[in-house]
Amino acid sequence: MSFQVSPGVNTSEIDLTNAVVAAGTSTGGFAGRFRWGPIEEVTLITSEDNLVEQFQKPDDNNFEHFFTAANFLSYSSAVNVVRAANTTVANSAAPKNACANTGTYVNVQVTTSENYYNNYDDEQGGTAYSTAANGPFVSKWAGDLGNTFKYSMCPSDRPSATLTGSVAWAVATGVLTGTGTLFGIELRVGDAISIAGETGLHIVSAVTSNVAVTCSSTSSTDSADVSSGAAATRQKRSAFHTIASNMKGTVVVTADSTTVTGTDTLFDSQFIVGDKITINGETRKVKTLTSNTVIVTDKKFLATASAQTYTRDWEYASAFPEGPPTTSTHAADKSMALDEIHIAVVDEDGDWTGTIDEVVEAHANLSVAKGARDDRGEDIYYKNWINKYSKFMWWLQRPIVESEVTSGDYTTPAATGSKTLRAWGATADASGTQQVDEFYMPGKPQTVSFSGGTAGSAPSDADVIRAYDLMKSAEDVDVSLLMTGSHSSTVVRHCIGQIAESRKDCITFFSPTKAQVVGTTSSSVATTNVTGHRDTVNQNSSYAVMDSGWKQMFDKHNDKFRYVPLNGDIAGLCAQTDAERDPFFSPGGFTRGQIKGVVKLPYNPKKAERDSLYQSQVNPVVSFPGEGTILFGDKTQLTKPSAFDRINVRRLFILLEKAIANAARFQLFEFNDEFTRSQFVSMVEPFLRDIQGRGGIQDFAVVCDASNNTPQVVDSNSFRGDIFVKPSRAINFIQLNFVAVRSGVEFSEVVGAV
Repeated sequence: MSFQVSPGVNTSEIDLTNAVVAAGTSTGGFAGRFRWGPIEEVTLITSEDNLVEQFQKPDDNNFEHFFTAANFLSYSSAVNVVRAANTTVANSAAPKNACANTGTYVNVQVTTSENYYNNYDDEQGGTAYSTAANGPFVSKWAGDLGNTFKYSMCPSDRPSATLTGSVAWAVATGVLTGTGTLFGIELRVGDAISIAGETGLHIVSAVTSNVAVTCSSTSSTDSADVSSGAAATRQKRSAFHTIASNMKGTVVVTADSTTVTGTDTLFDSQFIVGDKITINGETRKVKTLTSNTVIVTDKKFLATASAQTYTRDWEYASAFPEGPPTTSTHAADKSMALDEIHIAVVDEDGDWTGTIDEVVEAHANLSVAKGARDDRGEDIYYKNWINKYSKFMWWLQRPIVESEVTSGDYTTPAATGSKTLRAWGATADASGTQQVDEFYMPGKPQTVSFSGGTAGSAPSDADVIRAYDLMKSAEDVDVSLLMTGSHSSTVVRHCIGQIAESRKDCITFFSPTKAQVVGTTSSSVATTNVTGHRDTVNQNSSYAVMDSGWKQMFDKHNDKFRYVPLNGDIAGLCAQTDAERDPFFSPGGFTRGQIKGVVKLPYNPKKAERDSLYQSQVNPVVSFPGEGTILFGDKTQLTKPSAFDRINVRRLFILLEKAIANAARFQLFEFNDEFTRSQFVSMVEPFLRDIQGRGGIQDFAVVCDASNNTPQVVDSNSFRGDIFVKPSRAINFIQLNFVAVRSGVEFSEVVGAV
C-alpha cells in the first residue's frame, strides 16, 4: 500500500476468492500406426469421424491401433493421438518430368508442418529437397494412401494476338518460317494459327526456334504457298476448353465402339489423356492417345457419326464454375498478364473417397506471381495457398512446363530473342531483363499421378516409445488415461514407468497379447497366458491397469469382423464414469462397466478363472448371458494391500492432487506467513467438502500452519500443506446370509449371533 502525503481516501482490493477448480481426468492418450496424418505430433481427436479425417480409415496393418483409439471415443470425446512411424514410411510425390509422368522418385518423408517448413520450403531455408527428383507437389503426409491422388493444373487462356514479324509458308514441308518473329514466346504446341491469304487454320506441333515452327498440313481450301511477308494471327485457344473451330480436322465414331478416328487431325498436340471430347452431343473421356488420328475413349459411343467437328474440355472443368483462369487483378495492375492457374486434386484410385476420379479439392484462380493477392487481400500465390489450404498436398518446386525450358531444374524458360517470359514465382513488378508481358505457362493442362508413397514397415518399439514420449510432460499435454493397444510389453513398461509414474496424473491401461487369448485351446490355457503376461510386464504400480483380453467387433470401414484389445474400452469406461458420476466411482460392474460393440469374447473367464486373474491384479472382462459384456474388476497393478490397489482410489487422488496443485501455484512467490497459509486452507477445504458430499471421501483434514511450516521450512523458501484423506471404497465382495429362525423366537434374539 502506498503512503499518502496529504489527507485523502485511498482504496484497494484484496482478492480472497481463490478456489480449487476440479481438474480434467477424462482425456485419453494413444500412440500407434496410422495410414495418414502428421508423424510424431500430438493431435487432439474428438470423435471417430474426426479420427478418420485426421488419420484415415483402418487397414489390415493398423486396425488394432485405430480401434484402440476409436473404441475409447465411443465412451469419451477427447483423445490425444500420436502417429508413430519409422523412416521407411514415405510421402508420395509427382514425378519431376511431370508432363511425361515419369521420373526418378527420391524418398521424401514430411513428418509435420514444422518439418515441412524447416526442411522443404526453400523460402524458409529448407535444403532437404534441393536435389530431389520429384515434384512439383508431394502428398501432405507419408504413407501409401497418398498414391491415390493426382493433381491436374490448368493454365490461363491465351487470347487472340497478331504475331510479331512476318511469315513464309511452304505447304510441303509443314514448316512456318518467320522474319523478325518471336515464336518461342508467342506460341505453344497446340496453338492454332491463321495466315493472311489462307482460309484454314494450322495447328502448331513443335516450336523449333523464334523463327521456325512445325505445323499441320493446310486444309484443302488453302491457297498456294505464302512465300514471304504474310501476317499471322494466333487464334484464341483456352487450356480450359477449346472452341470447335480450333480443333483440326474431322472425326468418325461408330456405335458400340470406343475408337475415335480422325482425318487431318493432331490429337497428340491438342489433347492429353483425361480430356473430354464431345462429338455429335456425346461426351467421352480420352483414355489413350494412340496417334494423331486415333483416340480411345473410356466409354462406347451410342451412335455412329461421320465427318464431325468436335470439341475438347479439360477433364476437371466442371469443378470450376468460375470458368477458365485468366489474369489476376494483381498481375494486371503490374502490366502483366495470364498469371492464373486452376489446380484440381483428384482421388484417382478412389482409396480416399471410395469413388474413382473424384475431385477432392478445387483451387481456383491461383497466381504464379509471387506476392499476388486477391481483392480481399488474401495471398493467392499458388505455393502459399496450397500449403495453407490443401489437406492433401505440399508444394515442393515449380511444375515442369513441357519442353519449352532449357535449364536442368525445369523452372526457367528459354530466352527467346529480346523477350523472356516470367518464370513461376517471379514478382509481377520485378526489374531485370524480362519483358513485362505474360508468365511462363504450358500450352495445355498437366495431369500428374502421385507415386512412391509407401506404408513402410511397422514402427519398432523405439518408434512407438518416441511417439509416446511426446505425452511425457504434464505441462505440455493433458492425458489422464493412457492406452497401449496391442503394443509390446516393452512399450507397456515404458508407458507405466516412464510416463504414468513420472507424470503422476494418468493411468496406463494394457491388455494381454492377441495370441494369448485368441485361438487358445482352452479357457484355462488362456488364464495361464494372461497371468503370465502380467508377470512379463511386471510393474508393481497403482498407475497401471490390466484387463483380461480382446473382443471381436465389426469394422464398418472395411465390412469385416476384427479382434481388438480391450484396453481402449477400459480406459473409455473410466472417462464415461467421469461424465456420468465422478472419477472416484469404480468403472466396473453392471451399472457402469458395460463394454460396447462386443460381438463375442475369445476368452470369457469363469468364476474360478476370475479368481486366479484377480489374485494377479488382472481385471476380468466377462460376458453374461442376457447382461452384456462387463468389466468385472477394478484393480490397479499395485501388489501390496493398499487403498491404491483400486482404480477409483488412484483416480480420486489424481483428481485431488491435480486440482489442488494447480490452485497452489498461485501461492508461489508469496510470503510464507499466517495469511498465506490460512488463504490456502480456506481454498482447499471447500473443495474437499464438495468431494466428500459427492461420496468420494469419508473425511479429511488440512494442516497448513506453523506446525508444519517450521522456521527451517520457511528459511528454505518452501511452503507445506498436509492434506489427510479417508477415501471411500468400492464394494468388491458381497456376503448375503439367509437365516432360518424357528417360531416363537424374536429376531432381536438372533441378530448379531450369526
